[in-house]
Amino acid sequence: MLSEDVDAEQRFEGFANEEPCPVLDPATGTCELYRSRPITCRSFGPPVRSEDGLGVCELCFHGATDEQIAACEMEVDPDELESKLLKELADTNGWHGRTLIAFALSD
Repeated sequence: MLSEDVDAEQRFEGFANEEPCPVLDPATGTCELYRSRPITCRSFGPPVRSEDGLGVCELCFHGATDEQIAACEMEVDPDELESKLLKELADTNGWHGRTLIAFALSD
């Protein structure tokens, strides 16, 4: 669980930005958590709209036009599954707050 105070958020902001994902198999380049990957992983890559506009991974859409990018837009968690799963986690274990991919590997 991640601390939610301002100091912790500032420390975490740039943490491991240049590091590969901890569940990426270096030998094969494949995700070892793929079938159970978190919402963030499921939505990374496709264009996703936020209050800042349409966010996109430049590596995935290198050279694409704005129209091509917009055609691939994805709605993140349209069924609000993440909030349901977080509520279930809180109800079951009393845990709440932000988590990391490593948390998914700990079970």
